[in-house]
Amino acid sequence: MKRVLFIVCLLLSAVVTFAQDPLCPPNISRSTKSYLIANDNPKDTAFLKEKCRQAGLDLGLQVLANRIPTDSKLVTPKPSKHLLKQGALQLQLPINETQTEFAVYHSELFATPATINVLQIDDELVTYRSTEEVGNIHLFYGCVRGAFGTRRSAHSKDATVYKLWDTPERALLPDQELQDQMAQSQAKKLAKTDYDVLIFNDLKSYAYNEQGETAIGHFLDTMHKYNPDKLLQADLFTPTSRNYLSRVNENQLWNASMRTKIVETSTEKQEFYRDNQIPWMIGNFQIHLADKNRQATSMEELEWFLSKAAAFDAGFGLDFSVETMRKHGLTNIMLNTIRTWEDLRLAHAFSDKMKEALKDPYGDWHIKKDGDAFLLYPQHNSRRYFCKLTDDHWEWNSPYSSRFALSITVEGKGSISNLAFRTPNGMLYFPCSIKAGQYLIYDFEGNACITDLNYNKIGDVTAEGVSVLDEGVSEVSFTCEVKTEERKKPEVTIRYYTHGDAIRLQKGS
Repeated sequence: MKRVLFIVCLLLSAVVTFAQDPLCPPNISRSTKSYLIANDNPKDTAFLKEKCRQAGLDLGLQVLANRIPTDSKLVTPKPSKHLLKQGALQLQLPINETQTEFAVYHSELFATPATINVLQIDDELVTYRSTEEVGNIHLFYGCVRGAFGTRRSAHSKDATVYKLWDTPERALLPDQELQDQMAQSQAKKLAKTDYDVLIFNDLKSYAYNEQGETAIGHFLDTMHKYNPDKLLQADLFTPTSRNYLSRVNENQLWNASMRTKIVETSTEKQEFYRDNQIPWMIGNFQIHLADKNRQATSMEELEWFLSKAAAFDAGFGLDFSVETMRKHGLTNIMLNTIRTWEDLRLAHAFSDKMKEALKDPYGDWHIKKDGDAFLLYPQHNSRRYFCKLTDDHWEWNSPYSSRFALSITVEGKGSISNLAFRTPNGMLYFPCSIKAGQYLIYDFEGNACITDLNYNKIGDVTAEGVSVLDEGVSEVSFTCEVKTEERKKPEVTIRYYTHGDAIRLQKGS
């Protein structure tokens, strides 16, 4: 049902007509090149541009050119008359300067949700905690008078009360006159910056004023006028925006838990944007550090997402903060991997048949450079196996006969050492100790190392023995020595990985 509603809403927007013709600027570049999302800190721009060059990405900035912070001079101490109003309300009774509860007559305005619930009465702003509908009136509770540093005052029954628009960022919005001024000011500043892409992730909010959809065209026209060489990207396609937008990215953040959804929704969206002759981006992917709720982003997660971008021949936004880049141990490998996948995608190295295979939501893939060509491997990533650390026996099921790689995570308290895996083909042994808060990573080339939970290398390990699994089910046992701490055993999880036969890729094939 949600997918049907999505298509219906977009189709409805595409048939909207306007009293005036939309502006038609020349030379709008179309592109599906992926981009790194910047943080708008000029001190980081040079660093991020260098990382973009390494990964073959553009540098994009998210722009909210119609947001008015509550500490702005347009709000305090005297609020502007150009704050965007949802509509007018009528007081039931006069209010004095100290009342924190009062009422207005019934209005449909309260069906529109708000974040900070702001009213404007003359030159005073008032916020309220909640409202209650009683008969033909709405009661306000928990009011803050003189909100945001405005001046408290008494108001007559005839004073007009305006319900203001606000946003999830806890900001207010401007009316059309003020929005045009703000857009021009912001566009001039952006013209002096080194960003390749300007990203508008709440484009619909520019149409909340009296000019509606036409206001979107005015806003984008201003942005293009001062930034003709930058790509303009939005999260929404409208008839007035199509003449200005280089592409559309709906700002969807993807992760491995959404494997099925990404394929279910992507095909129909891609077809819609193709029919409207505007490039479509597949969404955003975040690379993050480890915290108490999740593990750091792995190479397997990244390549899963890159394979889906290749499957739909769609670019994406990379949410990879400066802090994460500096603390994640795989930063350079990840950036180089992104460049490889993206160079191949943009060079049309993936055939239609390959793209269909890559669309499998549960399919994982790995690309490896081989001279002037590239090898694309189908990859099996196992589930996580939780170790009892006493008599661990499993049935590992691989769709391929191949060497296997390992990722072993140790958390909690204590450590493990002298790890041994016995398979039908022999034994694999790791003569090392792994403490809580560390990984043992063993790759397909037989290299092993210990890292912290953000994949920063602590030391190399020399593995001994055989690491081959046959196709199908293999009996595997695991043993190790366990050192407890505070009478607690470490928590150990293991994943294994196998490869299928490689597919040779060539750019421009």
